[in-house]
Amino acid sequence: MKRSDQKSRRHLLRQSASVALATTAAAAIAQDPKTRTGGPSIPKTGPRTPSIPKPGAGPITPPVNPTPTPKPPGPVGDTVVGSFRYTPFTVPLPIPQIATPVGIGSAPFTPGDCFHGIAPEYFDRRSSESHGLPWFETGPEKYYEFRMRQALMEIIPGVKTPVYGYDGLFPGPTIRSRVGQPLVVRFWNDLPVETSIHMHGAHTPAHSDGSPQFYVLPGRARDYYYPMSVPILNGQPDFSESPSTMWFHDHAMDITAHNVWQGMCSFCMLTDDLEDSLIAGNVLPGDPYDIPLCLQDRKLNPDGTLAFNPLDFNGTLGNIWLTNGKAQPVLKVERRKYRFRLLNGSNARFMELQLSSGQPFLRLGKDTWLYPRAIQQQSILLSMAQRADVVIDFTDAPNEVFLENILSQDSGRGPNGAFARRVHQAPMRHLKFVVEGPPQPNSATVDVGTPLRPHEAINPAEAVITRTFDFHRRNGAWQINNKFFDPTIANATPTLGSVEKWILRNNSGGWWHPIHTHLESHQLISFNGGPPPVEFSWKNDTTMLDGGGVVELLMRFRTFKGPFVFHCHNVDHEDMRMMFHFDPRTTPAQSPTLIQASYP
Repeated sequence: MKRSDQKSRRHLLRQSASVALATTAAAAIAQDPKTRTGGPSIPKTGPRTPSIPKPGAGPITPPVNPTPTPKPPGPVGDTVVGSFRYTPFTVPLPIPQIATPVGIGSAPFTPGDCFHGIAPEYFDRRSSESHGLPWFETGPEKYYEFRMRQALMEIIPGVKTPVYGYDGLFPGPTIRSRVGQPLVVRFWNDLPVETSIHMHGAHTPAHSDGSPQFYVLPGRARDYYYPMSVPILNGQPDFSESPSTMWFHDHAMDITAHNVWQGMCSFCMLTDDLEDSLIAGNVLPGDPYDIPLCLQDRKLNPDGTLAFNPLDFNGTLGNIWLTNGKAQPVLKVERRKYRFRLLNGSNARFMELQLSSGQPFLRLGKDTWLYPRAIQQQSILLSMAQRADVVIDFTDAPNEVFLENILSQDSGRGPNGAFARRVHQAPMRHLKFVVEGPPQPNSATVDVGTPLRPHEAINPAEAVITRTFDFHRRNGAWQINNKFFDPTIANATPTLGSVEKWILRNNSGGWWHPIHTHLESHQLISFNGGPPPVEFSWKNDTTMLDGGGVVELLMRFRTFKGPFVFHCHNVDHEDMRMMFHFDPRTTPAQSPTLIQASYP
């Protein structure tokens, strides 16, 4: 695809989106998706002729949000954001519902019998670097079906806001399953825009990875095959790579920022025998004391729609603090230890989290994986897309505790100050815990230093090649190595079974970039010229570069041939082409070159 064609399509997408987003909430809901057989669409402006309704995409009563008028001062403690006033910490925290399989062991549909098909690996479940060696698989195959559709929800009490959601929910349903149990998830697109679903943190085939150009077109479906396995190391499953906390979100080319801002995110949480034993032995809290928390910021237009400027490529910030889709909710807790899967699901806002009580977090893991042992942190810095698996001990806590963001940030440039000299501000409170009852005698036993998951370190001497990637700003847009993302080009071609050293350098001035690598975990060996902070010392799928930052990392490439992507997870930067392909292959190849496969 020519650069001029990319620019033209992106401009049309954003131009039409800006018009569509300026309409009222009622008009936004009225735009039903159309079934198409051609290539990527340009979202239409204005009302459409309604299509034949898809299953699960029935009519929605348009919201009636009267134009706000100036209000007299409200009760002390009310929050005013734009045209709206609400009382924080009065709405109960919604806990995302658990997705129900539509089949276990017996498929309710024929996998691959849909417009976009299924990964070829579904029919040949062997590691590409050692053909004939099957990857780890256990348990009957599970089948899910989701509809990506529009819905109305109340981010602020009493204000109807149109959102995009998996099954119309924001956040969408949580998938809970086991490591090695294959999943086939059929995603139907009942939205008026393209989508592409990325299972963030998963070791999965390229067809199912959510590369930005591997669409689910409006009115169509794709079967995503998730082996939920671990890679092979020395002929055996590498259970140090067992995933625990993942999430899935939209990844469509040029419009990821818009689609994610509209609400397209969900959790996926797995266990294996080791983690099950930690829960069964009461080392880690189990249900119902294991709760996912998606932390985000959003902003509303005066009519209640989500405010998003598609012509702003710097990064979208909000002024409403959401937890699981609600503005500043409240959760009642017992006096015991709780496990929380913290996700920074924002488009461009970094967070540094603390507890108002002054007590520390007990941290179990970063991103997808458990640590080798539990560590203690007084505050937790999270870029967009990063996760922190933590335990909070409410046994001796005060009756009220707040989860707060203390990091100062004014724009999509990133936090104020440098990584080692971050600027703090008055706490922005996301969630209130109301602590009730007497101390519970059966609280989990995990503590600082408790062994969790053994870590398999990569030896730097194993690296067969060193690649350097410079991230920078050019003419208001975003590049890697002076190039924009080209969906046809493989910018790196690692050999499957090998280890590579990557050097990531931020040459964009004071801008921060959280860099996410698909397919594999990576291990840091250097962070800004020194050893990585302890919380970054093991496995990562997203690593932050502060202004002028330099990171050196190691990656081992296994199981699946490409193409895959790595990119900035300020999703406006990603949309404006701060993204590259890496394309693992069975035999050595020079790069750049054409990608070896495409799954449109």
